[in-house]
Amino acid sequence: MSTSWRTYFGFAEDNTDETYPQAVQRAKRLLQQENYEDACRILKYAERQRHAEAMFLLAWCFWYGRGVREDAGKAMRLWKMSASLSFEPAVERVQELKKAKERCGT
Repeated sequence: MSTSWRTYFGFAEDNTDETYPQAVQRAKRLLQQENYEDACRILKYAERQRHAEAMFLLAWCFWYGRGVREDAGKAMRLWKMSASLSFEPAVERVQELKKAKERCGT
């Protein structure tokens, strides 16, 4: 992960060899601490690198409006992209939403 990216997010003093999976784990800790804005910044960057778990977590943020403006359409797109990368929780979420849509008749 680039030093400039880490400096932008205020983490230059940390391990500069952090990988995207490690960054996503840090974002998960931030989500648990309800530090949604910082978590979303990390997840957005990892999502642009096509990190499936980051897409999945960022989708939840958009779904509930945590750290970002609520946007169900963007959440769905992210879940579908994550599912297309075979991230099992995203595959399950997309299937759940598809079934719910069918039950509603839409």
